Amino acid sequence: MKPEVKQVAMSDDEKVVFGILKSNSPMDLVALKTQSGLSSKKWDKTIKGLTKHGVARVNKTDDGLFVEMI
Repeated sequence: MKPEVKQVAMSDDEKVVFGILKSNSPMDLVALKTQSGLSSKKWDKTIKGLTKHGVARVNKTDDGLFVEMI
């Protein structure tokens, strides 16, 4: 028996960022923020929400900060 896949309740801003990430993961954090068009406050709330829901992760590498889908 397969475990149930839970649907995550996302805000509209989270859906926009997640949609961008779906087509291009991993993605540079600065490029993703620019492409989303969100203000700094909304961006912080959105990226924290996505990581809290367990659908995205921010990774720091030698090349910079990248956001990827989990």
